[in-house]
Amino acid sequence: MKKRDLRRLTRQIIQIVFFLWMPALYTSAFSGVRYVIEKIRAGQPIEQNAFLVMFIALCGFTILFGRFFCGYACAFGTLGDGMFALSQWVQKKLKRKKKLLWFSAETGRKLQKIKYVLLIVLMLIYGLGFTKKFHGTSPWEVFSMLYTGKIPDVGYLTGWVIFVLILVGMCFKERFFCQYLCPMGAIFAWLPVLPFSVLDRDRSSCIPKCRACEMKCPVDYQIKRDQKNGGECIHCLQCVDVCPKQNIHLGLGKRWKGSELLFVFVKLILFIALCLFAQSL
Repeated sequence: MKKRDLRRLTRQIIQIVFFLWMPALYTSAFSGVRYVIEKIRAGQPIEQNAFLVMFIALCGFTILFGRFFCGYACAFGTLGDGMFALSQWVQKKLKRKKKLLWFSAETGRKLQKIKYVLLIVLMLIYGLGFTKKFHGTSPWEVFSMLYTGKIPDVGYLTGWVIFVLILVGMCFKERFFCQYLCPMGAIFAWLPVLPFSVLDRDRSSCIPKCRACEMKCPVDYQIKRDQKNGGECIHCLQCVDVCPKQNIHLGLGKRWKGSELLFVFVKLILFIALCLFAQSL
């Protein structure tokens, strides 16, 4: 089996395992954001709880190793990958050659700013004490209930509509929710990532006008040699797989080129240990 096939299969297996084992990691972490804001608004002390610990743990891990959580362990991210793969399969069966994407990658990068606006809006809702007024509008709550086998009642109609629209978007654009609507993704994209965990590209030996890595990237991320942090990168390594010159490597240096899968396993072990530790507190 080729390295790229092994990396792809490994990632898919990890995603499925986390989807079945820890589907609530995303909602737990963002609940930590809500908890902090609501405590500040109420003038109450911030105390340790599972939501806050998970939020801090995921942020800390992201600073150290990049957005591994987004690319491998987030249930919503895995759902998005599954929906997009399903739409691609249907298109293939229908022999549809026309792409579903209706805007350019450059436009997509501009649309990524929507999630920052959404994050600010949610923070204002929590900060102003309007949380109860928006009850039933959360697509994450709808997803959580469906995952546990519960059918949300009519009080979640708005959440249902938003969730269905997100599913449709996931079919039209790879990582649709992650790129444009995920408030946790906005937080993670703001965080600095240590240089050894940032993907780098040796542009000097690239094929002129190749852009294979940019075209393959599910989050329209552009790798630059002077990139200071991971930004939108979810470390799926699809750029590594598609590069015809094998120019893309981790920030550890060229000598570690080809060891990307090894570092995936290292990060996986550390991530599992971190999650288990956070849940034990």
